[in-house]
Amino acid sequence: MKKSIYDTPIFFERYQQLRQNPISMNEVVEKPTMFSLLPDLTGKKVLDLGCGTGVHLAHYLTLGAEKVVGLDLSELMLQQAESDLSAHWQKGNDFSLYCLPMERLNEISEGDFDVVTSSFAFHYIADFSELLAKISQKMTACGTLIFSQEHPIVTCYREGYRWEKNQEKQQVAYRLNYYREEGERDRSWFQQPFKTYHRTIATIVNNLIQGGFEVVQMEEPMLADQPQWHNEFKDLQHRPPLLFIKAIKQK
Repeated sequence: MKKSIYDTPIFFERYQQLRQNPISMNEVVEKPTMFSLLPDLTGKKVLDLGCGTGVHLAHYLTLGAEKVVGLDLSELMLQQAESDLSAHWQKGNDFSLYCLPMERLNEISEGDFDVVTSSFAFHYIADFSELLAKISQKMTACGTLIFSQEHPIVTCYREGYRWEKNQEKQQVAYRLNYYREEGERDRSWFQQPFKTYHRTIATIVNNLIQGGFEVVQMEEPMLADQPQWHNEFKDLQHRPPLLFIKAIKQK
């Protein structure tokens, strides 16, 4: 089984620092938008793909979910998730955790989930349509899929400067010259190489439709109506960093 880059000590340490920062993209943009898309979770069974340290799982339980299941490739993430969740919830009855890549979600014992979520992770998946087929097999009829991923205008980046800037070094335009070229992208964070995958919005939506899902809502938060964050997140005034989609599995 492939190893998660988040099991690299420096990656996990920096990730924890980011998640503990109350002024971060996760706290200001991702979590509020994701949680706003949730249906009523009372008595529901929820699967979170790429669950990380289990923050979303804990929130789902507080919203009345009957059982939550988390899947992540990182052993360090899941160790933290189990420790945090066990402080308030009972393992096995309230939550279960699996150390698996999303592509192998068919190997988990639980099934028939009412809601499947994934935050900031689908851009790591090479074959999106295959993943959707496996998700569908684990869902109830009319189940809800909600996910966020890096926005395609972000994943399209391949090389060169991301931004065009004026003489005052202010960002005036985000370059999209590789948008139509789908496929693998080589990335680096803290000098650690990893891969993501670029798909256009049309490909993402068409994969959902072809996989038997009805798209019911999309969000591209840019903080336009939250000026208090404009100095902290200058990039978000010009382009959305994340794409959110809510879709319903058809019978």
